[in-house]
Amino acid sequence: MKWPGSARLQEVFVGNGILVLGAGRSSRFLLKQFAEFCGKTGRILTVCDASQQELDKHTACLSLEGKVLDASDSAALEQLIEGKEMVVSLLPPLMHPAIAALCLKHKAHFASASYVGDAMRALNFEAHSSGLVFLNELGLDPGIDHLSAMRAMDEIRESGGEITSFESYCGGLVSEAHCADNPWKYKFSWNPRSVVLAGQGGNSLFRQNHQLRSVPWHRLFAEAKTLSIPGLGEFDAYANRDSLSYTSLYRLDEVSTLLRGTLRRENYCKNWQVLVELGFTDAQSTLPVSVCSVNDLCCALTGKGSNQLLSGWLIENNWIRLEQTAWFDFLNLESKQALGFKPNKASEVLESVLLDKWKLMPGDCDEVVMYHRIGFVKDGRKQQLHSVLSVTGEDEMHTAMAKTVGLPLALGVELVLSGNCPETGVIIPVSKYWYNGILPLLEQMGIRFAEHTEFSD
Repeated sequence: MKWPGSARLQEVFVGNGILVLGAGRSSRFLLKQFAEFCGKTGRILTVCDASQQELDKHTACLSLEGKVLDASDSAALEQLIEGKEMVVSLLPPLMHPAIAALCLKHKAHFASASYVGDAMRALNFEAHSSGLVFLNELGLDPGIDHLSAMRAMDEIRESGGEITSFESYCGGLVSEAHCADNPWKYKFSWNPRSVVLAGQGGNSLFRQNHQLRSVPWHRLFAEAKTLSIPGLGEFDAYANRDSLSYTSLYRLDEVSTLLRGTLRRENYCKNWQVLVELGFTDAQSTLPVSVCSVNDLCCALTGKGSNQLLSGWLIENNWIRLEQTAWFDFLNLESKQALGFKPNKASEVLESVLLDKWKLMPGDCDEVVMYHRIGFVKDGRKQQLHSVLSVTGEDEMHTAMAKTVGLPLALGVELVLSGNCPETGVIIPVSKYWYNGILPLLEQMGIRFAEHTEFSD
């Protein structure tokens, strides 16, 4: 997001340290990159987390200060921010505006991989006036998608082409070789809660063939489509949040199609729709709306139950034959409940089951797939650019997700701290400064797009 009146950074800092809030699953590559950067520049790297165990994973092998912190303790948080040059938040997005406000107070830059919301956007004027950079949407998606898409579209425009359609898809998946016994072909490589509640932030808005589309979350997976990605095969794809909010940022006012979406393995979405319709993704209800108990569901799916109403509904909707849904052993909740587990909401019931079933096991490798399909006209001929990224993790700890979220954020922070950043205020990185400064370095680290163009007329 480029805001009016951007200017070069002011020399207003008294600190020389980087503070990272959060040491969880997305932090491993980011912290390693920061440790090397701070070692070269003489900066102090401080990492905070609520878990000493998570901190120990990093302090044992990296030169950094680890501090246990309850991020809801605003006084303790402010004390840590004071005197820092840069604060990087890997905490839940709802916490970012309050953290950024403390950065304003203490003249520190701020960075996160999360979407810019209204509360963060409201800090733009003060951040710009203070000569501060509040860098957001710089991870995988959002992040690498912005950088790679804008580089590709700028190159098309500069060569005389006119963009006519834009689609961008991304998925955090698991390598097929490491999910052979999992009919969903999916495991968690990032926040499980976000997976369970996917699509529930409001209607998904996009433009398709000149038609504006609005899909409510309870129909999102039912309306997913099959997408063929060159060199990788077929995937399920469903629309993200509000694709139309990127119309101005991407300069796509006149395109026929503007769609940003999420990828899953084939057949995932129609089976997830089963759980949506049964009520297991509901974050408000205390019980799944279509079943009396999780035991009824499990028994009906496995053919062992006598709940004729539920069994009839499943047969009518072709769910009784779905191996994916029957594979969830909801009965294991009994053992958890004996240990004191008491889910409050239907979505918590589902999440508790998935945490067992979809956990990355030792040796498992995740996979990140990103795909841009850009239609354009050049020299009177219709063409399509296909841009494909595939990154496979090393193991269950050194994941592709951690790499593709952490490294662009770390490299963006290093650009800010170089002192040459041409923008201040609340920023979404889409300009040449960002993609020319970050993408070549990511390519050296194995994060590289394969691109080809074909005529479509």
